[in-house]
Formats: sequence, C-alpha cells, structure tokens
Amino acid sequence: MTRRITLPFKVKKPILACGADLKGAFAIAKGSEAVLVDGFGDLSDPDNFIKYEKAIKFQLKKLKIKPKIVACDLHPGYFSTRFAENLKPYKVQHHEAHIASAIVDHAIKGKVIGVAFDGTGYGSDGKIWGGEFFVGDLKSLKRAGHFEYIPMPGGDKAIRDPWRMAASYLNMIKARSTYFKKQKLIDMIIAKNINSPVTSSVGRFFDAVGSLILSKNAVSKEAELPMELEAIADHSTKDAYKFDIRKSGGLSLVDVSKVVKGVLADLSAKKNKAVVSAKFHNTIACIINKVTADLSNRYKLCNVVLSGGVFQNRLLTVRTAELLERSGLKVYVHSGVPTNDSGIPIGQIAIANSRARCV
Repeated sequence: MTRRITLPFKVKKPILACGADLKGAFAIAKGSEAVLVDGFGDLSDPDNFIKYEKAIKFQLKKLKIKPKIVACDLHPGYFSTRFAENLKPYKVQHHEAHIASAIVDHAIKGKVIGVAFDGTGYGSDGKIWGGEFFVGDLKSLKRAGHFEYIPMPGGDKAIRDPWRMAASYLNMIKARSTYFKKQKLIDMIIAKNINSPVTSSVGRFFDAVGSLILSKNAVSKEAELPMELEAIADHSTKDAYKFDIRKSGGLSLVDVSKVVKGVLADLSAKKNKAVVSAKFHNTIACIINKVTADLSNRYKLCNVVLSGGVFQNRLLTVRTAELLERSGLKVYVHSGVPTNDSGIPIGQIAIANSRARCV
C-alpha cells in the first residue's frame, strides 16, 4: 500500500527511512511530503525482502529523489538495518520512532508524554523494549518509565509459544502452578539464564495472560491471543487488578506481580473468562493513566500520544483514552499514519530530520 503523508515540517534534505522488519515498510520524504509504502510482511523472508528492496529502488527512480539522509532502526539484526548499513544510516530507536510518528500524524507542537506499547523493539540498553513511556519532542525523547523486565525463555520461541511467557510470569511470582507441565524446565532455564533475554514488552504480557485465560500454548499468527482476548472481553466489566509502580533512577517502573496473581486467583475461582479478560484490559488502561498522570504533574505536560501495535486493540485504546481525558489530559491516537510498525518510517524521518548531524 502506498500513502502520501503531509509532514508538519519541511525536510532539509531528502530522506529515505527504511522502517523495521516484522512489518516491512519504508518512506521517502522531500519538502513537506512523504510517500509511505508498506505491506511487505516480515523482511526475514527472502522473497519479502527482495520485493522491499526492489520497491525502494522503484520509488526513488519514480520520484526522482536521491536521498541525502538514510534512517533505519537501531536493531543491528534487522534486514532493513542491514540494507541501510551500506548507506551510512542515522539509526533511530524503535519506540521513539513510534512516538514521533504519532506526533507527525497530528502535527503536535511542543513536548508530549508518549506511550509506546508493542511486541518487540531493540532498546538503547540492548534489551527488548515494548512497554515504554517517554517525555519530550522530535528533538529529544527521554525514556521516563517502562514495565519491569522479565525473561523471555527460549528467546523468539516465546513469541510462537506464549506458554513460555506465561511460565516466566509464574516464575516471577514464584507460583507453583499446574498450568504448564514444563514449568520446572522454564524455572531452570531462567535460573541459569539460558537463552532468556529480558523484555519490557506489553505485547508479550498480553501473550502470557492470553495463554493463561484461553488455555492456549501455541499461536499461528501475530497478536493471535491479544485479539482473542479483546474479542471475548465483557465490556460491562469496570473492575481492574491491583498493580505497583515504583521509582528507580528517575524512571517509573511498572510491577505487574499483583496483576498475575489476580488473574490466577480469578481463574482458580472459575470466574467467567470474559470478565477476567476485561479486568486485564482495564488494568493496562489504569497503569497507563497512573504513570502518565504522574509524568504530567512532574513535567507539566498535558498532551499524551498512544502508539505501537498494542493500540490496535480498540477496547484498550478506548478505555485508556477515557481515563486519561478524565484526568484532564489531551489524548492523541493514530489516524493517518499506522500505529503499528508500518508507521515507523514516518517517525524515523521526523527524528532524523530533527537530529541527524548531516542535516
């Protein structure tokens, strides 16, 4: 799909933004307009990457543009990043690009509080991010909070086998559950740090809770369990689980131990799964509201942008917006630019244009 995006600024030099990997997309900007091309799928698939590479060359020729700046994701293993490496790229952190894309989408002036929730993104500390809070603008976005890190047993296998993430959260609360026969194996893998990178991802948290509520150990497509959780949720339920937020080094850290315990207690009590799902959605909305309200008071900001694939979940987005607006905050969700990784190139353009030294 090809979209023309009007930018709220003029790029100082033509820019090619290479996007991320799981949802291959790129954008080319000149003047105050960007052409966003997406729909290439996972670029780790050779056929998808060939189509992606050919499309970039075709669009550059069609638009008669020779980019002076090339922007890409910070992840060193992304195929889009490797493609850009030959062009001396300006690297942009994944979740900062998400927030920047939302700022561009609404032509927001001034600083914002940014909430970037998704499945995977390479963090500036080398860890896997995905439950992030930022403050700032296109020139500088500061990480102000995140969900506490938790191991992903088996690495990428935990994406395809969400029971692994569920077992990791059970390990976190020291639960000896009968939900998974391989719980002891996961406990051992985590204890010995065998292929268990840590993540702050809300997408992975949805996977874990989805596995528990829906009794599913494997998935065949991206965001399968989060979509099923949203579909079954009882919209009349307004209750939520307890959670903790602690401060460390100026960051707000979200501890979801009580959330997991609450879900397990409800499931053990044979509560309706539709109610449990709704309570979980409400809890994530409450967490966002609590952290952003605190950041609003601390930094005297009132504009909040929501970005990332997790916000394709309409129930979560609506509940979150309701709470934030009740707290007196102005909420921005995506409209013209995709909220998932397809919108990443627009954020890369905005940040590279604001920060790259070669501009």
